[in-house]
Amino acid sequence: MYKIYIDTSNRKEKSLTLLSTEHDKDTVIEKLIGDMDIVGSIDSLLKKHNLNPDDISEYVSNPGPGSFTGLKLGATVANIMNWAVHGKDLKDMKYPDYGGEPNIQGPKS
Repeated sequence: MYKIYIDTSNRKEKSLTLLSTEHDKDTVIEKLIGDMDIVGSIDSLLKKHNLNPDDISEYVSNPGPGSFTGLKLGATVANIMNWAVHGKDLKDMKYPDYGGEPNIQGPKS
């Protein structure tokens, strides 16, 4: 089986890693790094390796710390894929560890 690891802790430089999980060992098949559309990149990565979303046993995101918005993005994509593809229960969803309270500012006038 396979696993996809999503690291969006840095909003400007995200990474997406396709891993083989055979023999209880994770082996990197391909890693994409850059400012990318995570969902579109997952689709491209799956197509490139002739895989379907259900061939991925687990979608995992970096829990943090990191960018508040970035961590939310990674956790949301991983949780939605695990829920939609594998029927993972909502109570088993993973949440980001922001490493502190978010620093949210209003729009600059």
